[in-house]
Amino acid sequence: MKKKGLPLILFFIVVIMSYPMTTIAKNFENDAVKVDICIIGGDNRFVYQIPKHLHNNTPYVEMKNNIESSLASHWKIGDARYEAHQKDVAYTFSIKDLINEKQDGQMKVAIPYTFLVGMFGENDAVQLRISASKLVDWKANAKDWATLGFVELPTYFSEQEYVYEGAVNELLQQRVGHFNGTFMKRQMVQQSVIYFSFIIAQLIACICLSRRLKKRIIENPENMHQFRKLNYMYQIIPIMIIGVQIVFLVMSGLLTAFGLYFSPGIDLLLIIGPILFNIILLPMFFVMIESEVSKELDNNSFGSNI
Repeated sequence: MKKKGLPLILFFIVVIMSYPMTTIAKNFENDAVKVDICIIGGDNRFVYQIPKHLHNNTPYVEMKNNIESSLASHWKIGDARYEAHQKDVAYTFSIKDLINEKQDGQMKVAIPYTFLVGMFGENDAVQLRISASKLVDWKANAKDWATLGFVELPTYFSEQEYVYEGAVNELLQQRVGHFNGTFMKRQMVQQSVIYFSFIIAQLIACICLSRRLKKRIIENPENMHQFRKLNYMYQIIPIMIIGVQIVFLVMSGLLTAFGLYFSPGIDLLLIIGPILFNIILLPMFFVMIESEVSKELDNNSFGSNI
């Protein structure tokens, strides 16, 4: 009897001990002002998510103007907007000069916390989340992020994320956050070579599959009435190549790295160009094959009649 009751007692002890921690986590989640700093190329921005119950009857427009006024004391603000959700209000500010220096693969970002969160109470809870490109090695105040209270979250997409949770006063004591980024050029070149290699893979796939389609119909002309169905079937692999190419672009970090490393226009060309080229290759080969098959079958039919 005692042995059967022991696991039950341990279970209740674990539940009781974990309850306060869960409650604290939920309270922090509900009461924290979330500030997202996005350093991802041409779209550098600050996003504030403020729970509605923390507005204290302050109109959303007034709150936006207060935050914008504080940020404008140090940065050039571009687009500024707010969007009300069920539990909070999101305020988004485009920052034109977030990156102080960018030269030869080196970047420097300085964020005075007074302008960033100084408009809130010193004892207010804040969650600071920094999103940056996966192909950039970032250092915070020339130290490891963990020593400053940041936690690096595991991500599978182009950005890497660092999260800080604490009181506003704790951030203000650090005064200025200096974030220095260094492009991992070797990895970027390797990823770029793989990304552009999808064009070669698509070219080979389209040539081989379109020729096999042509051969199949020429050898069995009765399949011509199923040409559209066969055509779609032979296009599955080229379509999959385009899908894998897009997934690789997003997960490798190139999507954000191109935006940071190259000037506007060139980055868009490098991002969209290979995908667009592969999309163009697909119909070009298979439409051409349809024309060739029709012409060859007509010639064969004409020759047999003679």
